Amino acid sequence: MAQVLRGTVTDFPGFDERADAETLWKAMKGLGTDEESILTLLTSHSNAQRQEIAVAFKTLFGRDLLDDLKSELTGKFEKLIVALMKPSRLYDAYELKHAVKGSGTDEKVLTEIIASRTPEELRAIKQVYEEEYGSSLEDDVVGDTSGYYQRMLVVLLQANRDPDARIDEAQVEQDAQALFQAGELKWGTDE
Repeated sequence: MAQVLRGTVTDFPGFDERADAETLWKAMKGLGTDEESILTLLTSHSNAQRQEIAVAFKTLFGRDLLDDLKSELTGKFEKLIVALMKPSRLYDAYELKHAVKGSGTDEKVLTEIIASRTPEELRAIKQVYEEEYGSSLEDDVVGDTSGYYQRMLVVLLQANRDPDARIDEAQVEQDAQALFQAGELKWGTDE
């Protein structure tokens, strides 16, 4: 049976949030910014560790790390670092809101987040979404999608999947073949 992996970002070994907060402070103090140090440090730690570094930064220097990063960085690099510093459920809610906001729908973002999160993660994302944006994620998704795609997203948003369910490789192969037969080998599709 194939090995199932749940993400590849792991905690940094020998983690010391105070030392990391000091490294970030040094990278931003004075004239200029040591962007390489910021990038290396933040991308080598898990999101949970980055949150601990932010708390240590506030404790040590009385300043908000995210605000300091925003004032020191610009452009796409700033956007990347700010995204790395957000708790994952808050970032997911932000991305989902922007996927359904305005004209058009970013279906790739909806699919990526909604289909890949555990039921527990989806419940947290839905709660944060409602707190941040004052509306229901499910209602916003329903208002911006249609048909079978909408139905699939709504089912996933119910967060009723068994997170410990085993993967039946034979069933996966059978489903893949059925989908291939219904779409690729036909004129039109068998929805």
